[in-house]
Amino acid sequence: MFNRKQQRGIFILIIVLSIVVAIYIFSNSRSSQPLIVEDTSEYQRQVDSLKSVAIAKRNKIYPFNPNYITDYRGYVLGLSEEELERLHRFRESDKWINSKKDFQNVTGVSDQWLDSISPYFKFPEWVTNPKKQNKFVPFKERKVVAKDINTATQEELKAVYGIGPALSGRIIKEREFLKGFIDMKQVRGVYGLTDSTMIQLKKHFYIPLSSTQNRIALNNASKDELLSIPYFNDYLVDELIKQRTLRDGFKSWDKVVLTSRFPEEKLELIQLYLTLN
Repeated sequence: MFNRKQQRGIFILIIVLSIVVAIYIFSNSRSSQPLIVEDTSEYQRQVDSLKSVAIAKRNKIYPFNPNYITDYRGYVLGLSEEELERLHRFRESDKWINSKKDFQNVTGVSDQWLDSISPYFKFPEWVTNPKKQNKFVPFKERKVVAKDINTATQEELKAVYGIGPALSGRIIKEREFLKGFIDMKQVRGVYGLTDSTMIQLKKHFYIPLSSTQNRIALNNASKDELLSIPYFNDYLVDELIKQRTLRDGFKSWDKVVLTSRFPEEKLELIQLYLTLN
């Protein structure tokens, strides 16, 4: 009645059923192991210890400012509704509690409560450690002692109205690049320095006459002398010498600025170091 393929399928089904029945019989025939209850007292002690730590942590009082006691905080601390209400009314009048005695006078708490909780009061620094306030003196009224700007520190530069950390840092960086200022024009060229700030800077700092450098004659200067000028590099010096030779010496600054890559915008500063004669 069945072909060979169907017969094979029936045979496999019988085998699978036989395996399932065998597993079922085997599992039921196993002897059940008796449940052994171990001593859990040690674990219980650990659980109880953790619970006690959690309760202690929850009830721990941290330092707080009594001016900001909320309803919940007051309930935890043991304040009555009347005491909390007095505190809130006092704070609503824009007044402050600055000592534990003030707190008791405002709220009417008992001495016992105050002795147990007041050690946790934390008032602002200006209350607990008052210091003499320095009277503010406007910049215009401050006594100014002029100083050599080439020896000024960054903090001394920052004392000038209008000069902050960034600007003072740029002034010092420019000073190091120039190996010292020889004229206030160089200071004015620092990025971010305004005319009004420059006026204040001149009140605090100066450049001594000893810093003034003897100017170099461009038409007679050697390459090393020209390289000593902070605004020049090797390429520009070579081009200047080449143009000087071709022109048999520079007759005017108009011819000098025609030199390749000459920083014409710094001509006024370069003239502090150079002369044509």
